[in-house]
Amino acid sequence: MKVVHVASEAVPYVKTGGLGDVMGSLPAALRSLGVDSLLVVPFYDKIIPSSFRFEKVKSGSLAMGGRVLPYTILRHDSTYFVSQPELYGRESVYSTREGDYPDNWLRFAFFARAALETIVALGGADVIHVHDWQAALLPVYLRTTMPERTEKTLLTIHNIAYQGIFPASVLADIQLPESVFTIHGLEFYGKLNYLKGGIVWSDEISTVSPTYAHEILTPELGFRLNGILEVRREHLTGILNGIDYSYWNPATDAALPYLYSASSLEGKERNKQHVLQEAGITSHPGFPLFAMISRLVSQKGLDLMLGAWDQLMALPLNLIMLGTGDPEIETALQDKANQYPDRFVLNRRFDEGLAHRLYAGSDFFLMPSRFEPCGLSQMIALRYGSVPVVRRTGGLKDTIQDVHPKTGVGNGISFDEATPSSFLDAVKRAVQLYATPDAYRRVQAIGATCDYSWQASARDYLALYQSMSAANQ
Repeated sequence: MKVVHVASEAVPYVKTGGLGDVMGSLPAALRSLGVDSLLVVPFYDKIIPSSFRFEKVKSGSLAMGGRVLPYTILRHDSTYFVSQPELYGRESVYSTREGDYPDNWLRFAFFARAALETIVALGGADVIHVHDWQAALLPVYLRTTMPERTEKTLLTIHNIAYQGIFPASVLADIQLPESVFTIHGLEFYGKLNYLKGGIVWSDEISTVSPTYAHEILTPELGFRLNGILEVRREHLTGILNGIDYSYWNPATDAALPYLYSASSLEGKERNKQHVLQEAGITSHPGFPLFAMISRLVSQKGLDLMLGAWDQLMALPLNLIMLGTGDPEIETALQDKANQYPDRFVLNRRFDEGLAHRLYAGSDFFLMPSRFEPCGLSQMIALRYGSVPVVRRTGGLKDTIQDVHPKTGVGNGISFDEATPSSFLDAVKRAVQLYATPDAYRRVQAIGATCDYSWQASARDYLALYQSMSAANQ
């Protein structure tokens, strides 16, 4: 079985979010099951560390955007890179602080086409597995320009809110025929929709949790693609993401000042005191510490928190947040940090080391998301003994079991309604749980021993690949 993944980011080369984590882990997990699993990503030469050594594999060129653009294919281990400095030699992956790059329509159409050409040059594959809108045109190119090819294609939707929508006028510049611009094809309210193209032309579609697979069929969370997904419902599967326990392991994590294990959590308290001192929170060190590591955008439920902020800060707790995002939300949170300097610290940056220390030092981990396709942070928090407080949606619903009021069994605290009052009630429950040490430690221990490694998910993907390949025989 040969599978080639095509994605816009992957750890350890480049990461902006959960997609990068998944692509850094899933191909390797599949290789452990005997799959010949390769990966193709763009070569962002401003981002990829210079410590990697790259081998030149081939060169080529594509006529796109009204000109001929040359490219080079580089390789490091099992990962291939599409190098085109004009398109990818930039400081960031998708956008600047001012907004998306205006030529993203060209950057990722070129990437999809160049990745397809590379896969063919490498001898093809049984399955080409494309991820999100940035790679979603590959199945369109495969079926419209290479109808003789036998590769099967799988599109994984990591977040349907991001679709790659561009003016219809770019169609000719990305070398696709006018015949694809129909209501049953790429056309989307008069524009081009790259993700829709992947949904229509891929053989199978998956998303990153079973619950999210149901949610994207609804008008509320389908982001206007629920209709075309309903047409293809029999080809839609939900497979939960996993995390890499060799990397997310408090017993070996080099970013932690004090190591501990999932079966022996004594070291957490020392990490908590360290991170409180690091943040400058010294007045109430005995309060439970809540942490949030997130893009600061409305999807993540920041409005729910801001809507209950004074009541939140009236509770006996400390809070540390890490992340960047919507400038308005950042400003609102900074105002709160100025208002409550001894209880709330906002770190407006990306800091991988601090993220690890917050997982290890926090007592509770906040994810009040309005929607969450899968979520990896709650799985990491469980592993590090931080009890998740989540809204019951998407992958959060699939991974976090609410503490039962009578038995005390569960691995976190969850709530249903996307309202400030429901969020606040969940935090109050967390504070009450912390005030009963034996009950808190029981929930903490249950979470720390949960297994959300990639092995089960990789087996599910392998079974899907095998069913797809069997259709060719």
